[in-house]
Amino acid sequence: MALVSLQNLTACPQCEIPLIEPEWSERVNGQKAVHIWHCPMCGNEFETVDYNVGKELSDDELVDEFFPSLLVA
Repeated sequence: MALVSLQNLTACPQCEIPLIEPEWSERVNGQKAVHIWHCPMCGNEFETVDYNVGKELSDDELVDEFFPSLLVA
């Protein structure tokens, strides 16, 4: 089981409980992603924005990353 650092978690702005992952995320462009959060404790919903989220991989790059070539010469 992986340990999660509380420093990197997003907290609910209403009740301040740490939240592990957003309900929904969408990459808006190459450098920006929007996240929608829902707090299970108080029911608050809010949005955060991440800038400089990194390069979006092409379909070919994704295939190469997850299914490396198994051919041996």
